[in-house]
Amino acid sequence: MSRVNRLIASLAIVLAAGVSFAASACRKEGPPPPLPGPPVVAMPMPTATATATTTTTTVEPEAAGLRFLERVTGGANANDPLPLIVGIHGRGGRPEHFGRALSMVTIRARVILPYAPTPAGDGFSWLPDWTNDADFARDIRPVADRIAAMITDLVAKRRTVGKPVVTGFSQGGMISFAIAVTHPEVVGAVFPISGFLAPPLFPSVWPPGAPKIPVYAFHGTADAMVPIEGARFTVRRLKELGLDARLTEYPGVGHRVVPEMQRDVVAAIEEALQSP
Repeated sequence: MSRVNRLIASLAIVLAAGVSFAASACRKEGPPPPLPGPPVVAMPMPTATATATTTTTTVEPEAAGLRFLERVTGGANANDPLPLIVGIHGRGGRPEHFGRALSMVTIRARVILPYAPTPAGDGFSWLPDWTNDADFARDIRPVADRIAAMITDLVAKRRTVGKPVVTGFSQGGMISFAIAVTHPEVVGAVFPISGFLAPPLFPSVWPPGAPKIPVYAFHGTADAMVPIEGARFTVRRLKELGLDARLTEYPGVGHRVVPEMQRDVVAAIEEALQSP
């Protein structure tokens, strides 16, 4: 922790040098505290019978090789054409944990909650440990590619209205930021929570013809695990590139999704999905 505090204290130097200031903290990331709301459950899925008379095994759905949980909101039917929301959990988290942060969605929508591929404690992780920004950018790029491929696969298989939106907490927030700059053609907006973008992923100029999607971030000012300075720097650079980038800050909030943040994230997502 002393190392993290030293890095935070010298943040200006850290950002100028392009050195990762959240590396050691993210190795300790765990799932956010449970939030009010019903648990997320998998949609009805095909079953495979092991024998003619006994065991039945539930087959979890996959898209682009990633397992996921799925639910629909607002009284919709699973076969309806619906807007698509993708929620990405953090290190040590699980889809059902982060799904609680989206439990307040009231509009008709489809919520997809993917599992990270690597076990980590009682949950899963998207990224290995890293010690510098070059390693971080190298590791997160293929994860962003994989999530983008999953979204493309889902849009082909599910009746989807408009461009999907992506949100995520901590590692999920970092992946959300990465998708915004590496695959803006796949999504309509991203809503990162408690994350930042690896400096090597910032383009020097926005690619000609690439859509400039909205990026609305949310972060606690007392986050010692993934300091808010990274989100501030990220949003500032995205604005310089011409994106509609915003950061909502929560004074005194640490590395967690508090109810006020939950309400704001859901409200922003619903507004984006209901816009023409």
